[in-house]
Amino acid sequence: MIQEYLRRLPQSLGDLDLPKANDRAVWDGLPEGVRAALIHRGEDYLGWRWPVLTCGDYLTFSRTGDRSRYEQKCHPRQQALCALALAECAEHRGRFLDDLIDGIWFVCEESGWQLPAHNTYIRDTPTLPLPDTERPVPDLFACESAANLSLIRALLGEELEAAAPGLCQRIRREVDARVVAPYLREHFWWMGNGDEPMNNWTSWCTQNVLLTVFTSGYDQDVKRRVVEQAAYSLDCFLNGYGPDGCCEEGAEYYHHAGITLWGALEVLDRVSGGVFAPLFREEKIRNIADYIVNVHVDGDYYLNYADCLPKAGLRGAGEYLFGRRTQSPRLCALAAADVSRRESRDLPDSKSLFERLLDALCARALAEPALPAPQAQDVFYPSTGLWIARDDTWCVSLRAGHNGVSHGHCDAGSLIVYCKGQPLLIDVGVETYTAKTFSPERFSIWTMRSDWHNLPTVDGRVQGDGKGYAPAGVRQYREGDTSVIELELAPAYPGGGFSYTRRVALARGKGLTVTDRYQGDEEAVLSLMFAQRPVWREGALETPAGSIRVAGAAGAAVEAVPIQDPHLRRSWPDTLYRALIPVRGELQLDFLP
Repeated sequence: MIQEYLRRLPQSLGDLDLPKANDRAVWDGLPEGVRAALIHRGEDYLGWRWPVLTCGDYLTFSRTGDRSRYEQKCHPRQQALCALALAECAEHRGRFLDDLIDGIWFVCEESGWQLPAHNTYIRDTPTLPLPDTERPVPDLFACESAANLSLIRALLGEELEAAAPGLCQRIRREVDARVVAPYLREHFWWMGNGDEPMNNWTSWCTQNVLLTVFTSGYDQDVKRRVVEQAAYSLDCFLNGYGPDGCCEEGAEYYHHAGITLWGALEVLDRVSGGVFAPLFREEKIRNIADYIVNVHVDGDYYLNYADCLPKAGLRGAGEYLFGRRTQSPRLCALAAADVSRRESRDLPDSKSLFERLLDALCARALAEPALPAPQAQDVFYPSTGLWIARDDTWCVSLRAGHNGVSHGHCDAGSLIVYCKGQPLLIDVGVETYTAKTFSPERFSIWTMRSDWHNLPTVDGRVQGDGKGYAPAGVRQYREGDTSVIELELAPAYPGGGFSYTRRVALARGKGLTVTDRYQGDEEAVLSLMFAQRPVWREGALETPAGSIRVAGAAGAAVEAVPIQDPHLRRSWPDTLYRALIPVRGELQLDFLP
C-alpha cells in the first residue's frame, strides 16, 4: 500500500519543519495556561539529581527478570529532557539550558539506549546481560531517545551550541551510531520480513527513526533509503491488520500502534511535499483511526482485552490530528473531550518529546468549542472476533478470536460488561512486565489464564494458548433491536469431550442476557470477575455497579483477589473479586442495573 507511493517521490526530500525556540510568534502565542504549564513542568527539574544508571541496574533483568529497577531510572531521564526542552522553548531566557545540557550529556554517555529486556539481535531469543557499545540495538526506547535528542537539537540547536559548543555535534554522532547507521546496515525483526507478524514496535520505531533522520540534516541518499525502508516496514505492519482496522493488541496499545502509524505517515507526507496524503483516505487507515472510539466505554474506561488496562490513557493531539487527516469527527471529538476533562492545563508526562510538542502546539485548536460527543455504535471486527453492543445502560463486548494474538491472553469468548459507564464484569489486564511476561511461562501468569476471565473451567482444564485454540460456530446478527453473538467455546480448550455454547443478547432498552449451555460428564465451573464485591442474595449476584440474576445455579462462591501490583493499581482498587458458579446444563445470566 505505502510502497506504491515511492515512485512518486520528488527528486529532493525536505526536512520536517518545526518551530524553533527563537520563533517567538509560535511560543509566545501558545495559550497562556499551556505556556505556564510547560514552564512549571520544567521548573520541577531545575537542579534535579539525574538518576545514575549502574551496571548492576542493567544486569538485574538478566539475573532476576525484574525490568523496573533499570526502567524506573531510565524513563525519568527522558521525561526530564522533554520537560526542560519545552520549558526553555516556552520561556526562552536560558534558565533551563544548563540542566538540559547535563541531561543530554548523561543520555549520550549511556552504554546502551536499548532496555535490558530488549537487548537481543534476534526476535524471541535470550537477551544479552549488557549492551555491546560497538553494536547497538535500536529497540523502542533507543529509537525514542534518538528522536528526543534530535528534536531538542532541532528546536534549540542555536541555544545549545552557544551554551555548550560541540554538544549538537555529539547528539548527531550518537543518534547516527546508535540508531540510524544500524537501521541502514542491519535487519531488525520489527523492520518487517515478508509475512512475519509485526506489532506496535514496527510503527513506533519507524516513526522515531523518521523523526530522527528528518530533523538532523542527513543527505538525500540517507533520506531516500530511510523512506524506502520505512514504507516497506509500515506495509508489513499494515499486513497484520484486517480491513476492519482492529488493533489486536488492545486499547492501551492503540497509542503506540495506530497513533505512531499516523506519526510515521505524517512525517513521510510532509517531507515529500504531500505525496502520501491519499493514504489517509484508505479505508483500512480510517478504520485503524476509529478503532479507539469504538472500544471507548465512558470517561477514561475502555474495553481492555490483551495486555491492557481499562484506563488506557487520555487521548490528545495525536488522535485529534489523525482524526482530522482521516476526516473522522468521532475521533476528533473524543480527543477534544479528553483534553477538556484534564484537571489542569498541564500536559501529559510522556517520554516522547514529539507527543508533548504536538499537545502544546495543538492546544488552542483542542480548546475550541467542543465537538458533538462521539456517538457509540455496535461493532463487529471479523479480523479479531471482537464484538461490541451498547444501549443507554449497557456496554457489552465479547472476544471471539483465537488465543494467538500479540500480547494476548487465553480469553477466547470472554465478556466485559459495563453498566452506566461503570465496570461490572471485568478483564483484569496485566501486571507489571517482567521477563516471565514474554517467556514460555507467560500463560502460567494468573492474569493470562482463562480461569481468571469470564469463562468456564472444565474438569480443571483451562484454555490453551496459540492460534489453534479458538471458538467455533461464531454467529453475530441483529433481531430487531437486539444484538446477538453465539459461539461454541469447547475448541479453545485442550482435550475436547464436551460442548459449551454461549449466547449474548442485548435488547436495547430492555436488558442484557447471557445464556451458557454445557454438555459434558465432567465438572464445569464458570468464573466471573468483578471490580466490586458481589453478594449472593435471592438468586442474584449484587454489586453497587449492577446485579446479575442467575437461573440454573443454586449459588456462587465469592473469593477476594488482593491487588498489590502497581501497574494494576493504576486502574483497580486494592481488591478484586471472583465468583465461581457450578454449571450443569443451562445457565442464564440476566443483567440488572
